[in-house]
Amino acid sequence: MMNLKRCESGHFYDADKFADCPHCSGAKGDGNVTVGIGNVQSEMVTVPSDHIQSTSETPKQSPSIRSDIEKIMTVSSEVEEDDNEKTIGIYVTNKGTEPVVGWLVCIKGEYYGECFKLKAGRNFIGRSGSMDVKLGNDHSVSRDKHAIILYEPKRREFMAQAGESRELFYRNDEVVLTAEKLKSRDMLIIGNTKLMFIPCCGPDFSWDDYKNE
Repeated sequence: MMNLKRCESGHFYDADKFADCPHCSGAKGDGNVTVGIGNVQSEMVTVPSDHIQSTSETPKQSPSIRSDIEKIMTVSSEVEEDDNEKTIGIYVTNKGTEPVVGWLVCIKGEYYGECFKLKAGRNFIGRSGSMDVKLGNDHSVSRDKHAIILYEPKRREFMAQAGESRELFYRNDEVVLTAEKLKSRDMLIIGNTKLMFIPCCGPDFSWDDYKNE
């Protein structure tokens, strides 16, 4: 651990290498002085001593020092971002696969004959690419969260919920205003798209039953 010390003139030096400030006394060391960088308390950067001005104020940063600071701050930011807690699906396997719990099969509209996988938890439906069920070709569908299909694994139940859109959607021709239980082959109408609900999980099957096999 470096014994960093500051003299009366504002110079920083390693007290383990020099008895007195090498800048003030003219003593020769390795020609480098270690200084602290901004708010990055855990990082030190060694720079040539001639880059640090003799002043009673905190040494000014030369262009090369600023470059080093920017690199350290970038790395620090990336580490902090990586350390942020992330929410993951409760069914995600150690290979990163999230098992399917059901499907929505399009029987009318732009996606006729296609199916969309459902996962545990909330499945948001909309035109946006960030949605779980993407209906980007149906412009009558709201961009974000037109509707929500939820699978609750503890009770093994599916629910249909209204999203955050002002537009309505329908289950078996009835408007969905509150959370409603879904049954196999229920019909959902979202914009000009008609989807048939096909469950995989339910009372007779759950991925929890096969976790330890």
